[in-house]
Amino acid sequence: MKTFLKKNLKYTFLLGVIFFISCSKDDPDAINEQEYISNVIVTLASEDGETQTVDWDLSEMNSQNINLKVNTNYNVNVSFINSSDPTDVENVTLEIIDEADEHQVFFEFAEVSVNVSSASNDTKVGSRGVLINSVWNASTTGTGLVRLYLVHQPTNFNATTREAMGGFNDVSIDIPVSIIE
Repeated sequence: MKTFLKKNLKYTFLLGVIFFISCSKDDPDAINEQEYISNVIVTLASEDGETQTVDWDLSEMNSQNINLKVNTNYNVNVSFINSSDPTDVENVTLEIIDEADEHQVFFEFAEVSVNVSSASNDTKVGSRGVLINSVWNASTTGTGLVRLYLVHQPTNFNATTREAMGGFNDVSIDIPVSIIE
C-alpha cells in the first residue's frame, strides 16, 4: 500500500509541475528579426538647389564622398534599402519609421565640424527626432569622415557619443567628407 501511494504521489507531483509550467503567463515575446540592409542612401539638398546622392553599398568598397559648402544648410535624408533580391527591392526605412521608438540615426564627424539638427519633417518620438531627415551645416573648411550609424535599441537617446548611446549597430559606415568655401 505504501508503494502504491509513493508512486501515485510522484505522478501527481510530476503532473502538477507540468500543468504549472504550461499555464505560465510569461509567454516569450515574439522575436523581431533584424532586417537585412544592403545599401544606405544619403541625399543632401543645399539651400541653393544643388542635390547629391551617395548610395553606399555595404557589400562593396565604396569611393563616393560627401561634398559640402561651409556655412550652408543641407537637408539630409537617409534611406536604408534591402536590394538582396533585385526583383523585390525593399525600403527598410519604412520599418525603421514604424519602430522609431527603437531606432536612432547617429552621425559622428572626424576632423570636420558639422552641426546636425533634426529637420522639421523628421520622424519624431515625443520631442526626439530619429534623424532620418536632418539639417547639416559645416562651420569650417576641411576634409574628414562622417560615421553614420543606425542604432537599434539605444539606451540613451540624448547621448553625444556613439559609445554613450548604448544599443547595438544595425549599420555603421564611414563616408569621406570634403567641406569647401
